[in-house]
Amino acid sequence: MTQTELLTKEEIALIIDEAERTDEFDYMLFLTLKTTGRRIGELYGVEEIKEIGKKMVGKKTIYIDGERTEVDKTAPIYKKSGHWIYGVKVKDIDLEKGTMKVYVLKRRQYIQDETILLPEVVRVISQYIKKNRLDLDDYVFRKKKRSMRQIQNRIKLYARKTGINKRVTIHNFRHYFITELKRRGWSDDKIIKLTGHRSAQVLRIYDHIVATDLREEAMESIRDL
Repeated sequence: MTQTELLTKEEIALIIDEAERTDEFDYMLFLTLKTTGRRIGELYGVEEIKEIGKKMVGKKTIYIDGERTEVDKTAPIYKKSGHWIYGVKVKDIDLEKGTMKVYVLKRRQYIQDETILLPEVVRVISQYIKKNRLDLDDYVFRKKKRSMRQIQNRIKLYARKTGINKRVTIHNFRHYFITELKRRGWSDDKIIKLTGHRSAQVLRIYDHIVATDLREEAMESIRDL
């Protein structure tokens, strides 16, 4: 897996400012991702997969009337349907309370998880909903004629336009959110309540990232010891 390069606060700001000047949908999406730490799939939705058959993956032992026997062990074969499900709808956002419900995968099933929205994000989302006349069952973070892949690639466009010479993906917003909370001393238990991680153990990687990122500051302080 390719490691995500950490973007600075200034670089994140450059990308979001450029999106604000260029495309209202991108601006709303990027701002929401940056301030919630949520996955793009939780906002956009996931592609439904269907079981189309079985494949043999080996043998397994079973007992019938006390007699040991071997039978074929199979696993399902899945195919992407091209149909997207879940994702955030207008009705999933409480603009008065400043909360948003997203679907997260936990224990092999999707359940709704609540996250908080900053007043600035509430304002931007509210304006977008009104301007585009979205109904309660309309998806907020999907746009006609813009696929999931295209949305994921938009951040690369803005990175190039603003002169950021790093490997940038849409995951950078989640990466930045978690890293900044780590820097501020947030515990893993608190962070997972905001980000929807399955366990605190997954966040251990960010301990290393924060330590590496703070190297220059640490070296400066150590010199004065």
